Amino acid sequence: MAKISNAELIEMLAAAARDEHAAIIQYLRHAYLMGEGELACEIEATARDEMRHFWMLSRWIVRLGGEPTIARGFTDFAGAAPTDWMLRDAAAEERAIAMYSDYVARVEDEALRSDLERILADEERHHGEFVHFADKLSTPAPGEPVAPAAPAEPPAALAAPEAEALAWGIQHEYAALLQYLDHSFRIMKDEEVSRQLELQAVNEMQHMGWLSEELAAASSELPLEPHPVTLTPDPRAMLQADIALEHSTAAQYARYLPKLTDPGIKTLVGQIHDHEVYHEDLFTRLLKRMGTAAAAGWTIGSLKKEEE
Repeated sequence: MAKISNAELIEMLAAAARDEHAAIIQYLRHAYLMGEGELACEIEATARDEMRHFWMLSRWIVRLGGEPTIARGFTDFAGAAPTDWMLRDAAAEERAIAMYSDYVARVEDEALRSDLERILADEERHHGEFVHFADKLSTPAPGEPVAPAAPAEPPAALAAPEAEALAWGIQHEYAALLQYLDHSFRIMKDEEVSRQLELQAVNEMQHMGWLSEELAAASSELPLEPHPVTLTPDPRAMLQADIALEHSTAAQYARYLPKLTDPGIKTLVGQIHDHEVYHEDLFTRLLKRMGTAAAAGWTIGSLKKEEE
């Protein structure tokens, strides 16, 4: 078999990263539409696994001298019922298993092949879980009626300010998730900054979930396309962009709050607003430390050791 060039390897990993991004969003959408419950929680956990894969692949792309991607691959939003969603998720895993099996057979670098084998094992487990979920949803438990239950009362429509705030927040939190993840890959030589960006990306994913669950509960379609994302190769410019994003996000949530009349949604938006204020302060402190480190010839890691 012909040796894979560095450029070809980067493109292979980028293709996998695009598919992992798609899996994250597809699985989250299905979890949010299913509402609260054990099964939805399990599907969200699978989405977090895919986010871990996205992180692993992106770091390899950077190590190999490539540009990490936030593009999204094919996302299957078809289907109208949970059983169909689970079968579509199982099909996504079948495609992933075929891709990673091919990669494992072709990649020579032992460390990269080990990471790909770990991802492949996860995808094989996910496939079995989605098949099991589909079977579970299509087979009534003992004692359950076979005929469909009477339709429930449709949920009350959201007031316009609530619907607008939730939709805007989902798209904005999605953008923040992507921006912070991308910046964490590019700045990974500064371990503390990279780790904090990754942690706050996870927090933005939580926000996205909370907002999506509220919107899905009102039988509204989820706007799963992110707002614009700021990408830059310069570490200080990254944090400056992240500070600006948090400042504008907190300001927008503050503008929504007086207009909201639903107590639960108002409390939720207020909580997320407070998180964004914290993020802005955190990123400001990290930017200041980065400047101090550069002036003194230190790394962020060495500063952390000094503090400890």
